[in-house]
Amino acid sequence: MPNDNRTITFAEAICEATDFCLSEDPSVYLIGLGVSDPGAIFGTTRGLYKKYGDERIVEIPTSESALTGVAIGSAVLGQRPIMTHQRVEFSLFAFENIINTAAKMRYTTNGKLSVPIVIRLIV
Repeated sequence: MPNDNRTITFAEAICEATDFCLSEDPSVYLIGLGVSDPGAIFGTTRGLYKKYGDERIVEIPTSESALTGVAIGSAVLGQRPIMTHQRVEFSLFAFENIINTAAKMRYTTNGKLSVPIVIRLIV
């Protein structure tokens, strides 16, 4: 068994996991405010825009409800979005979409549709 006792930051771990998902599945994409920014959302998206480009790393203007709606719609159509809300308190504007659309889609369509989505909220 390999001895992989390296120490990385939480931000580096998130970035590595996101990079792994993007590299393994072409339907995975990252969407949010600041995902392509040089600040890299506290380092959690560092280098991903350069590696995958604007087809897979999607910068979106500030509108939490719209961002969530776009991600939910694309998930229903077969994509696998990783959505990032920069501030957890602003994500409350998106709860209508999260709770009444994404969370209930499978049940309201009798299992015909699902919403494979990752929502990351930053505190």
